[in-house]
Amino acid sequence: MSKKEINHYDIEKFLKENGYYLEGVWYPRVTAICKIKNKPGLYKFYADQESYEAAQSKLSKASNEGKYVHEILEAIISGREVIIPQEYIGIKKSFDEFLKNHYFYSKREWLEKRVLHREHRYIGTFDIVGELDGKFSIIDIKTSKAVYNDYALQTAAYMYALKNETWLVDKKGNKILIPKDIEKRYILRISQIRICNKCGAKKLLRGMGDEITGGDPNCEHEFGEILGEWELKEFENHEEDFEAFLSCKKLWEWEYKDYLEEIGYL
Repeated sequence: MSKKEINHYDIEKFLKENGYYLEGVWYPRVTAICKIKNKPGLYKFYADQESYEAAQSKLSKASNEGKYVHEILEAIISGREVIIPQEYIGIKKSFDEFLKNHYFYSKREWLEKRVLHREHRYIGTFDIVGELDGKFSIIDIKTSKAVYNDYALQTAAYMYALKNETWLVDKKGNKILIPKDIEKRYILRISQIRICNKCGAKKLLRGMGDEITGGDPNCEHEFGEILGEWELKEFENHEEDFEAFLSCKKLWEWEYKDYLEEIGYL
């Protein structure tokens, strides 16, 4: 797109969809930058749908489900009273099982805050910082059916932002100091399942559509109660993952060079 084709509406839309302002300065957000990375699984998902509109509808449902799950877990961690709808009871079961297996501590001030890397000029919103099994860590919650490599880029970006400036930012721009350096970073994947009482097949319950795996494909399934399923994944190669994130950022800047020059970012 040439510069002459960029109008005020295009600029405002780009700014809103790709970043945030902090102290009067606009920064691109981590998740927008990571979208530049090729995602073959997403292409397959679109190809398997009956139409583009159907695919978009499913992705929207998945996004809404993810937001609601985050709200539930944030309420639990913050110690707020929360009523769990029956269709999400497996989420609470998952988190309860996670807590039985790991020492974990966080608080409201450390949940869903923004971090800024002023030198590399990006901003991002993580889910949790807290103490996990004795290490002060970044924990991002996912409701996906697997832990994908892209998540390593996101968490590395958050980690290095906090190494650069050890404070969090709330939505009003207030700064909150964290007490320790970040030592580790994790993905906590949480989902809900039902198991067939006949053949043991697993039904993964998702807003974008349930998925059955294992068991006997010819079985007339009789699925039991909603259960929780969780997976904790640690990413260890911090420097390598951060360099990969910066490479994504460079490619993202190249892709949107005209916009970024127009707003004075480049």
